[in-house]
Amino acid sequence: MRTQVIDKTVVVSSIEGNVQILLADGSSRPLQKGEILQPGARLNIADDAKLLLAPYDDSPTATTPDSSAPDVPVPGLQQVPDDGTATSPEIAALQQSILQGIDPTQNFEASAAGGAPAAGGGGGIGGVAGASGNGGFVTIDRTGDATIAAAGFDTTYQTEPVVDTEQLAEPLLTNELSDEGEQLTVSEGGVLNGNVLTNTVNTDGPEAASVPIFSWGDNINVTAGTSVTIDGVGSLIVNSDGSFTFTPAPNYDGAVPPVTYVVTDGVDTVTSTLTLTIDPINDLSDGDEAFSIAEDTSVLGNVLSNSVNPDGPQGASVVSYSWGDVLGIAAGTITTQEGIGTLIINSDGSFSFTPSPDFSGAVPPISYLVTDGEDTVTSVLTINVTPLGDIDFNAQALNVVSTETDAGLQVLLTNTVTISD
Repeated sequence: MRTQVIDKTVVVSSIEGNVQILLADGSSRPLQKGEILQPGARLNIADDAKLLLAPYDDSPTATTPDSSAPDVPVPGLQQVPDDGTATSPEIAALQQSILQGIDPTQNFEASAAGGAPAAGGGGGIGGVAGASGNGGFVTIDRTGDATIAAAGFDTTYQTEPVVDTEQLAEPLLTNELSDEGEQLTVSEGGVLNGNVLTNTVNTDGPEAASVPIFSWGDNINVTAGTSVTIDGVGSLIVNSDGSFTFTPAPNYDGAVPPVTYVVTDGVDTVTSTLTLTIDPINDLSDGDEAFSIAEDTSVLGNVLSNSVNPDGPQGASVVSYSWGDVLGIAAGTITTQEGIGTLIINSDGSFSFTPSPDFSGAVPPISYLVTDGEDTVTSVLTINVTPLGDIDFNAQALNVVSTETDAGLQVLLTNTVTISD
């Protein structure tokens, strides 16, 4: 919807679409074809409406005399033959009197019967043929406007051809300011830059199109160039030249409130909408795990305890695992490697490893596949078995030397003592 202010008197030639005229009490009504608009009238014109206005001329229309109409004889008047060029002496005398600035009413007598002046008659230049002795003058007061010929005015004239001066009224063009809405998408965690005026049409505005204000969510009529934020959604700034920047909040991929903005060209204004969509990115991740246990000791744990899955369609789960040279083991399957131990990893991430007796050292690498129903990631479980302080049971003979002292028998060991099983 745009507003048009009328600056001169015009008439409505045609209307297509919704056009309202604003009334003095603040209400509006539909504009009608043929309606005359005075300067200062305000119109609300829909963006898709078309309005044709033409200049209004209230001056009276000139009429052209019908020169082809025949002369009608008047009873009682002397008729002069019409040969197209001849002028009677009486008329010539009358014209000459007018050219000399003489009032014809002072030098000619009018016949009561309407006769024409006769040359040489009484009353100045000529008498009146058939004049009545009881004739006189009647004065008629002027009640209307007329143009009186001045002295020296030539009462003869050349008939000018009638020229058709009717011209088609040039349409009064309405302001063509318009702006289409925008629909843009940004990836989750990304930043979107653009310009809302790239599709603006402003062919006749006195100024370049610009954005004075915008609204977003609860932020109403924000001055262009001001940055606003919606908690959990992101931040937005729209500048007067139409450029804008939208930064989504971290890990947010939900709905974004629409952005409405006003465009003006210095005369009219239009309102458009910027629609923003965040394209979600699956954030599934899972860290590696490492455990160290003592010899002959089992370990229990969960490989999904450090997985991250904020927006997956399903909860994270283990699909399969591989252990050493054994690949693609289905989750929930017990696997044993001779001399190393027994391992099981379940789909919920829980696992158990029991080393073989007296095994110590690094367990062959264990990798497992995690999914959220859409994406998959691979992680590694590392287990190391530390040995115990075992006694060396290799037997050796003891050399015993006995000595007799006052304190009793003493045994002197000359070799390292070992214990044998």
